[in-house]
Amino acid sequence: MRKIIPVIKVLFGTTLKKYPGFFVMKVFRMIVTTVMPFIALFVSPLIVDEIVGERDVQRLITLAVILIVGEVTCQILNDVLTNHINRCSNRIEKYFDVLIGRHVMELDFQLTEDKEALEQIEKARTGMEWYSGGVHGISDQFFGFIGNIIKAAGFITVIALHAPILLAVTAVYTAANSYFVTKINKIGIEAFAKLSKVNRLFGYFGWNIVDTRYGKDIRLYDAQKMMVDSWRDNTEKSNSHWKWQGDSSLKFYLTTDALSLARSIFTYAYSGLLAIRRLISIGTFTQLISAEGGLNGAVGGLFYNVTELVKRCNYAYEYVKFMEYPEALKKGTKPIEKKPHEIEFRHVSFTYPKTERKVLDDVNIKVAPGEHLSIVGLNGAGKTTFIKLLCRLYDPTEGQILVDGTDIREYDYAQYMEQFAPVFQDFKLFAFSIGENIAFDDKDADVTEFTDRVGLHDFVAGLEKGTGTNIFKFFDEAGVEPSGGEQQKIAIARALYKDSPVVILDEPTAALDPIAEYEIYKQFNSLVGGKSAFYISHRLSSCQFCDHIAVFSDGRIAEYGTHSELERIPQGIYAEMFEAQAKYYRD
Repeated sequence: MRKIIPVIKVLFGTTLKKYPGFFVMKVFRMIVTTVMPFIALFVSPLIVDEIVGERDVQRLITLAVILIVGEVTCQILNDVLTNHINRCSNRIEKYFDVLIGRHVMELDFQLTEDKEALEQIEKARTGMEWYSGGVHGISDQFFGFIGNIIKAAGFITVIALHAPILLAVTAVYTAANSYFVTKINKIGIEAFAKLSKVNRLFGYFGWNIVDTRYGKDIRLYDAQKMMVDSWRDNTEKSNSHWKWQGDSSLKFYLTTDALSLARSIFTYAYSGLLAIRRLISIGTFTQLISAEGGLNGAVGGLFYNVTELVKRCNYAYEYVKFMEYPEALKKGTKPIEKKPHEIEFRHVSFTYPKTERKVLDDVNIKVAPGEHLSIVGLNGAGKTTFIKLLCRLYDPTEGQILVDGTDIREYDYAQYMEQFAPVFQDFKLFAFSIGENIAFDDKDADVTEFTDRVGLHDFVAGLEKGTGTNIFKFFDEAGVEPSGGEQQKIAIARALYKDSPVVILDEPTAALDPIAEYEIYKQFNSLVGGKSAFYISHRLSSCQFCDHIAVFSDGRIAEYGTHSELERIPQGIYAEMFEAQAKYYRD
């Protein structure tokens, strides 16, 4: 019950708001399926007694018509309702997929790199789809439970009037059967817990094998065998889990089958004896057999509904847990204006969660409003982590980050995010139009000004639909496949369009040649104007346009100053980097 109540509350409540008619159809179908077996239960004995008794043809025809019309009507209603329910359940399933996807996008970024959070996402998806059946599967058991209670009450009444001893036999059978079914369900839940990680790996290798984005690397580096072997290994692990579940459950399934056979033998023997002794009529005999079978089905159904409800809710509870997953970052409420800001890192240190190495160690720096800062250093020096902390994708382990003298944790999170327009090294474009990749929801925006600024005028002009052309061919065969440099320029145009007071370029020009990169930085520096700007690049061309340069080494700011100041430091990190790059161009 600890998990059933919150699951039903969340899933049914969400569905009721979006698709209230779904439950109306479920209730009507429950009524129809509950009434259906009682038509035959009460009419069939009358037909049998009439056949072995007076054989009144008119009465037989009347009873037959009642039986046939009643069952056919119920069956038609059941089929129609089931059809509508199935169509509606597909929409509900997709709706919950959207809710999961939306929540994934709203999670604190830190959680997208957390193993436990990733496994919880997988459990939520598989728990709602494969295992619980979602709202449709859980509501089937819920309404099935109510319907089976009504059926059981009706069948018990019939049996109690003619052969009460059968009730005692059914009670014993039900108790024994319930024990073994509980064992089966326990094994199923245990198997589900083990499968989440296997399914995630299985999906990763399985999908990447057919993902065309990996096509060049797979072919040129002969990675086929590695990918297929990894997929096969994880398939075997998945199969072994399913085999374990099947082997562990088999003995309990066989035992329940044996119990069912023993109950049926006793029922027929005892009811037949009552009929032979003329204690009941032949019609009542058939009614007893039907009622006992119906009671067994209803009681078995009841227990099945309960155990399935428990099991399915255990699976679906992973969705509830995910939707209530605790935030990694505490959010403030203080408003913040979109204007140039003074930014200060004060004794900031950072260690990634569940690791021990300090990526940043006692970083102190102040950036004035409108200042342009270049951040350089070798790989692993902490440059990108510095930017992640500034954008509040993570919070510092120690120290404070202040914007206009206020700890950034006090600001409204959504408003704070509006202050930054970053272009990360691993930026992503989406399979939408060029315009949508730049302006997103502002579909009517004219983005040609921004594509022109970053040097995409000729590229866009050569497209039949201009900025309305889809990127990639996932959803549009006429989509365009931009080069790496063109993709980076689109990402930079996106940052310009956002018009935030702080612009960040984290090595976004890596795919451009040095001359093109120089032109981008030269033009971009003028476009940024009075905004604050952070530039990260291994090539030091960006440093020429910056007010100051921060040289990172081993998580610290080892050097700080202007280009002319740093290049004169004897054996300085920056001076050596600049000379190492400059000599190739001089040579």
